[in-house]
Amino acid sequence: MEEGKLMKREVNPPRVIENKCIGCEQCVAVCPSFVLEMADEKPKVLRGEWCIGCGHCGAVCPSEAILQTGMNFEIHPRKGEAPATSPEVLDLLIRERRSVRNYTADPVPEQILKKILDAGRYGPTGTNSQNVHYVVLTSPDQIEKLRKMTIRFYEKLFSRARGWFGSLFLSLVAGKKTVEYLHESLPKMMVARKAMNRGQDRLFYHAPVVIIAHAESWDTSSSFNCSVALYNCSLMAHTLGLGCCFNGFLVNAVNHSRKIKRWLSIPADHRCCSAMGLGYPNMKYPRLVPRHLPKVKWR
Repeated sequence: MEEGKLMKREVNPPRVIENKCIGCEQCVAVCPSFVLEMADEKPKVLRGEWCIGCGHCGAVCPSEAILQTGMNFEIHPRKGEAPATSPEVLDLLIRERRSVRNYTADPVPEQILKKILDAGRYGPTGTNSQNVHYVVLTSPDQIEKLRKMTIRFYEKLFSRARGWFGSLFLSLVAGKKTVEYLHESLPKMMVARKAMNRGQDRLFYHAPVVIIAHAESWDTSSSFNCSVALYNCSLMAHTLGLGCCFNGFLVNAVNHSRKIKRWLSIPADHRCCSAMGLGYPNMKYPRLVPRHLPKVKWR
């Protein structure tokens, strides 16, 4: 696809089996794209070319009267009504998940990685674009090369931020707050650099897997799509006994270094939206930690 051009998705519209349809109108009510409308007490496909393939119509139909080529609707696997878990169990799962920065050297089997990535595809995406792409690094040599390239990028960035001209330029490009943040981070970065010189990995923390999510830069939903997908992956990883740490430093480096972006084979019209290290944690957290209350304005 040429840069700047929208990708046309080929989606097969649903088909209504009239002798099964009970005319409940639920498929019409849940369709986000005005594909279906009621006519003679039955739903009709009026704008099939507008279908985004979300599957809501077939998923909600109580009489299995909706067919869509290439999509198999499954009966909910849990006995009884949805949801499949309780609020208490979900709350514990969310609170248990930690940002893991201490990993064992054990590699993650490919079948486990596939199960983790499979959880990502069920995250919501704007207009059901399902446009999340992944780069998965499992080779220690490849991860080390990416680590060195990323560190080199930040060394150049901080070097420029030290001088008045570089600070002025960065203020114009990235904003005054970004430059202030860089200046405040310099002491911490120096300590991290010394630690890395001693063999510590303060970027990926020796994670045996690095996952990068990217999508089209022109799509305003891409950041949301990738972030939700990777968060789904992190929750699945937690249930499988693995840990993750999201990595904003890597995201920033990929998006501002053409060299890194090309090396990762990320298309020019794509943007890295989320990234994380992944592996088996070498310690356990027996306690949960508090967080600030939600910052809410009720209207």
